[in-house]
Amino acid sequence: MRKIIFITLFFTMSLFAQSINVALAANVSYAINDLIKEFNKDYPDIKVNTIIGSSGKLTAQIVNGAPFDIFMSADMKYPKYLYDHLATIDKPVVYAKGSLVLLTTKKNQNLSKFFGILTSKKTKKIALANPKTAPYGKVAKTVLEMMKIYDKIKKK
Repeated sequence: MRKIIFITLFFTMSLFAQSINVALAANVSYAINDLIKEFNKDYPDIKVNTIIGSSGKLTAQIVNGAPFDIFMSADMKYPKYLYDHLATIDKPVVYAKGSLVLLTTKKNQNLSKFFGILTSKKTKKIALANPKTAPYGKVAKTVLEMMKIYDKIKKK
């Protein structure tokens, strides 16, 4: 399942700023260091501060006045909300596409049977992002509900 990811830019600071604060969804955390390196090639004097969290929690912080210059969300819902309700500079912009994935620490798993793996008594722990505040958690929960296994595994 593919999920479109969006970015909302707002409260943009001038190019003479000493630093910028970037709020980013956890799914972006793996790429942010490379993005900062590229940015610093053109703007070596600007420090980039990152704050990582779920899109929903970061949105709540922004609504309550958190001083973020850039918001990189995991979906369109939260940037649209901010655009519709706050004085953002521009509309949300697509910056990447993501995918929902299943990972396991067990070697040689036949992942084509992953629903069986998830419901197996041998599987003790399953981690999902919070579906109330994280878009990927919401999508994962929806998939598990569609496959009729969410209720069987939600306590793992």
